[in-house]
Amino acid sequence: MISFVCGQLCSGKTLYSKALAHTCNGIYLEVGDIVRSIKLTENRQELQNSSNLYSAIIQKLKEEIEKNKESDLVISGVRQKEILEAFKNSTLLWIECPIAIREERYNNRARIGDNQTFEQAEQGDINLGILKVKTYILEQNNL
Repeated sequence: MISFVCGQLCSGKTLYSKALAHTCNGIYLEVGDIVRSIKLTENRQELQNSSNLYSAIIQKLKEEIEKNKESDLVISGVRQKEILEAFKNSTLLWIECPIAIREERYNNRARIGDNQTFEQAEQGDINLGILKVKTYILEQNNL
């Protein structure tokens, strides 16, 4: 089984994804790690300037799926609808969290590369396509 866990910045994707992977004895993959390895940077602003990388991300995910074909995979952090469209028979999950909580989490996490304000980081994800991901997931699930 392949599951994609998506949500806006600091919505709880990573925590939920890791718990799900643990529960099903699966493998957790973070799309951000793939982008960081391709772009060779931790800088959020540079990472968000990656809309042209969706084909490379899809290819890396397909390689991971092939390498781990006997395992369940839980993939977190997709911000482009095209990536989800490439994996039609996957479970799609959207995590929703109030903006005030997400902003507090962002401001408290002190992650390397988070040199933007919450508003800048949020807008970068929106520009990358996260709201299209949300719409796609909800439409696929007929919600």
